[in-house]
Amino acid sequence: MINSLKCIIFDFDNTLVKSNIDFPKMKIEMARLTNNFGLEFGSEEEIPHKYTAGNIIDKAESFDKRNGTMLVPELWQVVEEFERKGMENITIDQDVLSMLNSMKSFKIETTLLTNNACNPTVEVLKRFNILDYFSMIVAREDVKKMKPDKEGIDLILFKMNLHPDEVIFIGDSWVDAKAANEAGVPFVLIRNDLLDAQKYGITIWKHIRSMAELVQIIKK
Repeated sequence: MINSLKCIIFDFDNTLVKSNIDFPKMKIEMARLTNNFGLEFGSEEEIPHKYTAGNIIDKAESFDKRNGTMLVPELWQVVEEFERKGMENITIDQDVLSMLNSMKSFKIETTLLTNNACNPTVEVLKRFNILDYFSMIVAREDVKKMKPDKEGIDLILFKMNLHPDEVIFIGDSWVDAKAANEAGVPFVLIRNDLLDAQKYGITIWKHIRSMAELVQIIKK
């Protein structure tokens, strides 16, 4: 598989960079807002594990159509506020730049797939001087359905004329794994030793703990 590798798709948060977005709290706040409109998602303890932000927004969109409400714009405001706060003290591991340089020398394309908005993502990549390493960036504005849907991966494959066997996707969550599995792309889990593959019904091709480890795997 490594011999045929032409492109790597990277997740953004806690894969390429270490953000401080509190995703569990964000989803709970979103659910609290929907409750005010009469759209309930159940126990707050279960919400972070049971739903993605995209799931909540999809259900809210259907709710708005049925009831003539404007819940979705308010939900996006919650998401954007959490993203803004989470990116204030964002950091990047030292081995990320080294890894990107290695991929360039290996002639392997690097792309990015994120559920975040495009503009703040690009701003962070510029801040760390790594924007030019990415042949393509797919953010939430570019798709109708975010991860765990495979639409973003399919878009990258189509635009770059790639077969799933020529690509790997690297991420840190079940959402990333689910998208990769559905697209037929091997999934590489970075860090996150606690991710329960059986619980989420996902397949993990390889598990790495650093970008330096990724370079060593590809070198072999």
